[in-house]
Amino acid sequence: MMRLWLHSYARSERAIPSVALSVVAHAVLITGWVVATLPAAGVADNSIANHAYFIPPPDRMRGQQAVREAVHYVDVSRLGPGIGDGPRTIGDAPAPMQPDETIGRAAADTVTSTPAPPVPGPPDSVFSVLDVDTAVVRASNSAAPAYPLKLLASHVTGFVNARYTVDTTGFADTSSFLVMKSTNTEFIAAVRDALPYMRFKPAKIGPLKVRQLVEQQFTFKITDTAVTAPKAQKP
Repeated sequence: MMRLWLHSYARSERAIPSVALSVVAHAVLITGWVVATLPAAGVADNSIANHAYFIPPPDRMRGQQAVREAVHYVDVSRLGPGIGDGPRTIGDAPAPMQPDETIGRAAADTVTSTPAPPVPGPPDSVFSVLDVDTAVVRASNSAAPAYPLKLLASHVTGFVNARYTVDTTGFADTSSFLVMKSTNTEFIAAVRDALPYMRFKPAKIGPLKVRQLVEQQFTFKITDTAVTAPKAQKP
């Protein structure tokens, strides 16, 4: 027990000088800081030397506009300086280059692709007949509205002015079907029933197929095909 007390007392005696040295160092630092921040002697209280001022940073300049860069691809599949042809054994010479590889080598190194034509609007854009280069054409094997039998028997004629969209596959979009004018509701039903079976050549803007708004008049007309025999002339 006595030995433990002697060891602890020895440690405390060794720690006293280090603590005293730390206290003195902190006191010197604090005193120097206070002296350094005192107002300058012989200077007015409202002088800039006795006041702290905040100077804002300079305004940020607007960056440059984005620049579109073009990437050129180089064909490295051919033989040439700096391109090895694999391991070889002694006496095995590399195969000579073919004539078609040596002629026009400079032109073959850089591959420049033809830029694709710009798409004239979003994929769901619908163009009018004035906007397209090639308008919609009805195919020769397209279906046609059937004449309503009741109106045919009654010799009722009429028409339907309709508007619809033809997509890029040559089909009519039935959801866009709109009747602008009609003489009979049964004629409208005949056109609506035949619309899904109609086929068209889609419109184009340049080489691209696009959707076009079509306005068409469907006419229901009865043509008398009976031929009247000529009267026999008297001898």
